[in-house]
Amino acid sequence: MKLNHANLCTTDVAGLADFFTRHFGFELVAMRGNDAFAILRGTDGFALNLMRPGKGGKADYPEGFHIGFLVGDGDEVRAKHAEMTEAGLRPDEIQNLMRGGAATTVFYCLAPGGLLVEVSADVS
Repeated sequence: MKLNHANLCTTDVAGLADFFTRHFGFELVAMRGNDAFAILRGTDGFALNLMRPGKGGKADYPEGFHIGFLVGDGDEVRAKHAEMTEAGLRPDEIQNLMRGGAATTVFYCLAPGGLLVEVSADVS
C-alpha cells in the first residue's frame, strides 16, 4: 500500500502552494476556483491538495499538528533554514535534539495560512 495524497485546508491556498513549489520542489498541477483549490505533485509523485475551508470555516489544526520534511543531513537543514530566512519566512532556530536515541537537526517554520512545517535530518 502506498500513501497517495494528503489534503490540507488553508486560508491562503495560493501562498501555501507557492511556499511548497518554491522551497520543497513541488509542481503546481492545477489551481481551481479562484485560488480555492490547488493540486501539487512532489518529485516522488505524492499529491498534496490544498483547499480553503468551507464557507465560514477556519483551517484549525490540533496543537502540535505539522508536516515534516526529511533531508539528507544537517548541512541541508542549515541551507534550507538560510533559504527560508532569506525569503522572509522567519523560521525558528535550528535545534539539535535526541529523538528515540537518534541525533536530529531540526527547525520549524510557519508557512502561509498558518501551517507548521518541520525540516529535519537524522545526523547519527
